[in-house]
Amino acid sequence: MRVCLMIEGQEGVTWDDWVRLARLTEEHGLDGLFRSDHYTAIIRPDAGALDAWATLAGLAAVTEQIRLGTLVSPATFRHPSVLARMAVTVDHISGGRVEVGMGSGWYEREHTAHGFPFPDGTARFELFAEQVEIVVRSWTEDRFDHSGAAYDLHGQLALPRPVQQPHPPLVLGGGVKPRFAALAARYATEVNTLGAPNAELRERKAALDRACEKQVETPRHSRSPS
Repeated sequence: MRVCLMIEGQEGVTWDDWVRLARLTEEHGLDGLFRSDHYTAIIRPDAGALDAWATLAGLAAVTEQIRLGTLVSPATFRHPSVLARMAVTVDHISGGRVEVGMGSGWYEREHTAHGFPFPDGTARFELFAEQVEIVVRSWTEDRFDHSGAAYDLHGQLALPRPVQQPHPPLVLGGGVKPRFAALAARYATEVNTLGAPNAELRERKAALDRACEKQVETPRHSRSPS
């Protein structure tokens, strides 16, 4: 069982705080340090928030052993080609210690404040699912095209490849509805789901198990033509 630390970085965590947390995480034998990906405080009325992926790149250079990642990066913040390259950069800086958390985004006040589009839940999930496909293909495929509802890529060749093969662990965050379960079964290494009573968590696990059983029938990263 892994033991990792997760910090809500948007609540005023400074760079000095991050360095201290990372060094203590290593010194005390924990497996990883993960952080939220937000620009606006949730608990406090206002607080400083360093960029999640820039923070991880810095921490990758001053640590040696711990895993580093986001829980989770909203699809509404970045183009998937940018996220894929940022993650690979941290993977190289860290020598293969990055984990990539992705989700559809939920914090409306943050989006309004920063000018990020905040479509309805269905549209956000569709954007998220399309991003997951592009990120994984950027890590694993040779030159490819993608034509989707939100993104068009032509001749994409993302080099260098990740240090971790076939790609860094992908942690998908969501509430485990059927469409999320199917996406997770196809692409995710791990699922990060919201807290709930034990009975509901058991139902979510069962839904994931069923989706994984269906996915076994086809290759993990199989896809319909774009």
